[in-house]
Amino acid sequence: MTDRLADRIARELSQAIAAGEFAGSGRMPTERELAARFGVARNTVRRAMQTLTSDGRISRQVGRGTFIAEGVELAAPGLVAAQSILTDISPRDLIEARLLIEPQAAAAAAANATDADVQRLTRAQDASRTTDVMEEFERQDAEIHRLLFVMTRNSVMLHVDHALCGMRANADWLAAKRRAYSQELKARYVKQHADIIEAVRLRSPKAAREAMTVHLEEVRRALLEG
Repeated sequence: MTDRLADRIARELSQAIAAGEFAGSGRMPTERELAARFGVARNTVRRAMQTLTSDGRISRQVGRGTFIAEGVELAAPGLVAAQSILTDISPRDLIEARLLIEPQAAAAAAANATDADVQRLTRAQDASRTTDVMEEFERQDAEIHRLLFVMTRNSVMLHVDHALCGMRANADWLAAKRRAYSQELKARYVKQHADIIEAVRLRSPKAAREAMTVHLEEVRRALLEG
């Protein structure tokens, strides 16, 4: 049973690496963090990490930690294409696409959530709620949405999220976000995120799907009709 769990964790981590989840610093989470993430013992995580090391996906650096190995491909070819058409993505097209995708991602996240997942969502939510700096709020907002995609435990959805993140870097999208931002709108977003997280905590896919739809409809109104 332990070997099967370790193999599954190795596969999921390999998919997360390919989707760029750890690309920022290149550093992998610690064994303790991964054990909490997957709800398993640290020796199970250690076996999974040994598999990734043997496969050349990660490398251990004494005194520094574990890092993605040099030369590992971090994005599928389709993501490169997505990056190349960023200037052609309108805010309307992007939010409508998100409305098609993200409610179902939230539902899958609720179905697959662990207690550690909920804790990570709650930390991002607390950080977004307490900051008065727009850029920090936006960063934590994006982190909540990213975590929900990670929680789907689906490698295709991780690639989709990576592409959507790139599209949200579009200048028109960022300009619309800046124009719409206010403390009142932030408060509504925080409340809506809380509803999504509560649905995930209750392991209710239906409630999570509905809460995400409400939230993204608010985003659409703020960006396109405000």
